[in-house]
Amino acid sequence: MTATRRCANCRRRFTPKGGPGRPKLYCTDICRAAARRKAPPDDASADASHHELIVEMAETLRRQADALIASVHEQQGSGALLAHRVALARQLDDLEAAVIRRGRAADESWQGLAAPLGISNETLRKKWTAQVLERRLERRVSGSAEPSARPSDGPVFLPRQRGTAVGRPAGAPENSTATPSPLTRDADPRTARQLLSSALSHLQRCRGGSLRELADHAGITPSYVSRVLSGERRPLWPVTRALVEFCGEEPAVLYPLWRLAHGQPVDVRVVTAEQAALEFHRFIRSLYLAADRPDPGVLVHAVRHTLRLADVDQVLTDVYVPDWPTTVRLVSALRGRPTDVRPLWHAARTLPPRPVGDRCSLQAASFG
Repeated sequence: MTATRRCANCRRRFTPKGGPGRPKLYCTDICRAAARRKAPPDDASADASHHELIVEMAETLRRQADALIASVHEQQGSGALLAHRVALARQLDDLEAAVIRRGRAADESWQGLAAPLGISNETLRKKWTAQVLERRLERRVSGSAEPSARPSDGPVFLPRQRGTAVGRPAGAPENSTATPSPLTRDADPRTARQLLSSALSHLQRCRGGSLRELADHAGITPSYVSRVLSGERRPLWPVTRALVEFCGEEPAVLYPLWRLAHGQPVDVRVVTAEQAALEFHRFIRSLYLAADRPDPGVLVHAVRHTLRLADVDQVLTDVYVPDWPTTVRLVSALRGRPTDVRPLWHAARTLPPRPVGDRCSLQAASFG
């Protein structure tokens, strides 16, 4: 299947028809004519198309790299690792072609493009002729060579607040019907923004009440709350904290996930193993909230009983950091990215313990 593109005029996605010629920038002839009437004419639309394609390729590379890391930690066979390597190499070649095309469209010299690659400009010119570039990018297959971004046998775990049954929100009746877990709907990992919005949505549903009540408590409009819960907006931390407090949850639980959603590392201010372990536990709880607190038995069954219920209970209930393979299964099954929690896991295993006489509270670690 031909890769989908974003129209340089109306910005809607479309599937270009196959055939020779330059890569298609517009979804219809109407959009092409409309773009030509705009100023500046072709350069701006072409730059936007080139940029969009490179962004998509970079995101695909990130997912494939995460899949390789997860496979390594899962100790998968050499064949599986080599398959990841082949997929990465194919994507890197596509990325090189896209960057070269963008550079030439911007009148960058062959010498300037060849220098970072460590080859001569003549070699690069022969490798990427105009015809080769067009064929390479036109027949680029969307997603077919991309391996799954999560281990196939990764387990799932859920955090439990002390004194609360795992798999059921605090205050919910014992015979209440559990919300179907999003884990059963698809296996792809979600972005940090999606995880944050899902966790907030779950808390809001459990709390009940109207969006206006939630908005009044946080000092924002109901429409903004709706956009936050749908993932369209990334709220500032004071807004997030107010929303979480209104729903009766500890704000610090979502702080690592909020940092990820804003492109920041999760291990801020972690200086001791105890602090790292606490932040690790909070991060796992945030993933559990984003997954709608699925029942532990359902999770264990979903991963073909690769973990015991006792192991699940210990990881999700206590401030406990398991080995890395267990962590990979846990985070992947909750549709997070193991690489996001790796710094906290590593810090909990390698940092020194809290110095004697240190009065700083663990509750303040990594939480502004």
